Amino acid sequence: MSRKSNKNNKKGKYYLVKRFFSIVFLFVFSFIVLASIGTAGYLHFNKDKLARNENNNKSEEKGGIMDFFNKKSKKIRTNVAIFGVDEDEIRTDVIIVATFNSETSKIDLVSIPRDTRVFLTDATLQEMRSRKYYVPDTCKINEVHAYAGKEKANEYSVKEVERLLGIKIDYYVKMNLEGFRKIVDEMGGVEIDLPRDFYYVDNSGGLYINLKAGKQTLNGAQAEQLVRWRKDNRGGGYGDLGRINTQQLFLKAFAKQALSPKNIVNAPSIIKTLFKYVETDVNLNDALNYVKYLNDIDLDNINMTTIPGDARMIGGISYFIHDEEGTRELVDEIFFSDDKRENEEEGASGSVISSKDARIEVLNGGSVSGLAQKTSDKLKNEGYNVVSIGNFGGTREEATRIIVSKKGMGEDLKEFFAESTIIVDDSISDKDIDIQIILGLSEK
Repeated sequence: MSRKSNKNNKKGKYYLVKRFFSIVFLFVFSFIVLASIGTAGYLHFNKDKLARNENNNKSEEKGGIMDFFNKKSKKIRTNVAIFGVDEDEIRTDVIIVATFNSETSKIDLVSIPRDTRVFLTDATLQEMRSRKYYVPDTCKINEVHAYAGKEKANEYSVKEVERLLGIKIDYYVKMNLEGFRKIVDEMGGVEIDLPRDFYYVDNSGGLYINLKAGKQTLNGAQAEQLVRWRKDNRGGGYGDLGRINTQQLFLKAFAKQALSPKNIVNAPSIIKTLFKYVETDVNLNDALNYVKYLNDIDLDNINMTTIPGDARMIGGISYFIHDEEGTRELVDEIFFSDDKRENEEEGASGSVISSKDARIEVLNGGSVSGLAQKTSDKLKNEGYNVVSIGNFGGTREEATRIIVSKKGMGEDLKEFFAESTIIVDDSISDKDIDIQIILGLSEK
């Protein structure tokens, strides 16, 4: 084979590998399930030993370890950014946000198409351009990882997801997909019922996909075929959005397999393989918080969706333009509806907690410069404890959002704003604050 032929074949294979990112869906379970089942499996097989240690070594500050794993102490609402990267870890060509609600045991997955157009902030551009020759002020969201550089790639990828959706990301997980086949094989394959034939052949690129409809167990190589499939070159197929649907089908099947009894036993080996290819800011203590909720997870209670919008050619570049209003409605429904409903129920009961002893953070999410400082001064004059101010980097909304750590808080703050809504989120206490005020566009 000629040198030119070798070169073209390598380029073709490299291009196809770059497009194979969607398996990062498994990160939801890398984070919530696989880390958890490893710990749960350890506890199961060592419970007698742990119980003896429990009797001999009582904790002075907190309950013992067995009490920790049995006690569901508080509501957990966690948002995880899930990124899939190519072999060179240049672009994040799959971006998913997973949110877990411990009270409902519900998991929602929101897909962000990789071609989604974003406008970088001045601060982000200044930072990126200090280390790069050229960074455009408008780009695809999957390019942010590359423009940010290796040291800041995860940080800025998370920031853009937060800005796009207007939410707080608690953790990120990122995977180089080299280990995908090995992880699936380590689990004994994935049982799945395929709704159609999946066929595609590209001899020059070295890609051969041939999966038949029906129930079957996919090994690692076959699972790779499924998540790489975009269209059928015999006719049919539906591009990136259709590929997301296929990947979501695979994720549910993968999750079911991950939670099977045999894989709980095999968890240490699976996790050892998994973490060779995972980069995350989730530590062991974080993962342990989810063990106690493992048995509550219902695979039929997993909701999967994609932000609304459509593909367009702009300046010769293909973008996905998200529908801002539709995205805002989707985010409100998935990330904030339970909190708003709880707040309405709490308000109806008449139980109100004074906010004057609370630690308050004020963020400017409006259009008026200096608004956070102005609001802080006003609240301090009324006896409130404002501990920090700043600018909000997420999606701007008309109404001011008063995010509180406990039900009943924040009601006495509503009078200071033209339009406001209260959201209960006890995770903000992890940032050493009790109330976070995100000023809306209605504030002047």
